[in-house]
Amino acid sequence: MPDFANPIARDTDMALLHPAFRDALGKTLAKLAAEKIPLLVFEAYRTPARQAHLFGQGRTRPGNIVTYAEPWSSYHQYGLASDLVFKVNGNWTWEEPKKGMWTRFHEIAASFGLARLQFETPHVQIAGTSTSALREGRFPEGGDASWAENMAASIALWTGPQHAPAPPPIQDKPPVQ
Repeated sequence: MPDFANPIARDTDMALLHPAFRDALGKTLAKLAAEKIPLLVFEAYRTPARQAHLFGQGRTRPGNIVTYAEPWSSYHQYGLASDLVFKVNGNWTWEEPKKGMWTRFHEIAASFGLARLQFETPHVQIAGTSTSALREGRFPEGGDASWAENMAASIALWTGPQHAPAPPPIQDKPPVQ
């Protein structure tokens, strides 16, 4: 389980991702590795508290703005997005080791049904839904127990502002796949 109380903690546990996204991301990572593009998961599932913390940067806290999404307005809170960053010589870097690697990453991700955000190069998310649908509790089909338990905990533990409400609770736990 993620550290729901720590808004600074990044989570890279792919088991918390929705299986449809997890599968597409896994295929993307395998293809990147085969092509020797050193992108790895920097952040996968993101708690709503962490999203609120990141949203506050450049607004209520010092620093540059790093996201335009408030809690429950990012696919990360639904296990449907991930940020990939280059890992070179043991260090994270947003600088391409070789020109064209970001472009190739986006091409590979798209081939597995993932969409990028034009304004956030490391981010990919599942295609075919919207944050408004997700906020209403309309999730992609095929969720598994790991994803559903994490979503249920995220929803139940959210105590953030009323203008950023959690989606409705998951009623039926999806079958384990």
